[in-house]
Amino acid sequence: MKLARVLTGAGLLGCLVWSVLVEAAMPSWFDLDDSCPGATGVERRYFPPSATCLYEGGRAVGYLPLFETVVLTVAIVLLAAVTVTGLVLLWRQAPAKPLDQHPKRPFLHVLGAAALGIVTAAVGRTVVIIALLLGGPPGGITALLVVALGAVGVASALDRAAGPGGGVSGRRATALVVVGGSAMFALLLATRDTYAREHTLLGPGWAIAAAGGAFALAAGAQWLSRSLSPRP
Repeated sequence: MKLARVLTGAGLLGCLVWSVLVEAAMPSWFDLDDSCPGATGVERRYFPPSATCLYEGGRAVGYLPLFETVVLTVAIVLLAAVTVTGLVLLWRQAPAKPLDQHPKRPFLHVLGAAALGIVTAAVGRTVVIIALLLGGPPGGITALLVVALGAVGVASALDRAAGPGGGVSGRRATALVVVGGSAMFALLLATRDTYAREHTLLGPGWAIAAAGGAFALAAGAQWLSRSLSPRP
């Protein structure tokens, strides 16, 4: 388990640093003439990292040197391999929880899940915005994964303390975060026209409360599933 955590942490930290380096190597978002004098636009690609300055008449000039693109591409492939290996080991080594080892506290578990959803949405919103500004889309994705893993860790502790018991608590906690987070994003996508007019990056403030409701519903569904499943 220790090796899995080291690999995952090192991989994610490396991906964050990589995203900042790539974004710094790209043309400036704020002063295009400083990076591409006279250009009318810029085309950015993050895998492999490259940028092209676009000029009138269809002329295009590459911005990143080929050597830099190759080095950054090799680096992210290695970092992704390390991160995925760590995540797979974490999943495979998740400890099983014997049946009925702790008192069942459905109300506490659902309430804790709601609080976790609210905190995760609030923290994730702030962290992802900062990561997007510093590291572009790759930084935002990496930061979102970091927040999700932190939420899984808290959900696992909550599950061991008050969850329905049985099965593998770490995997059930992962399911809680994935289902709750997916429900939140689905709601945001369904109502994107409403908050797009407000120029908010990751949705309106009510999305934080909605995340709490989504996590609570996911926890409630786990209790319902546990009650309906056959007992050994």
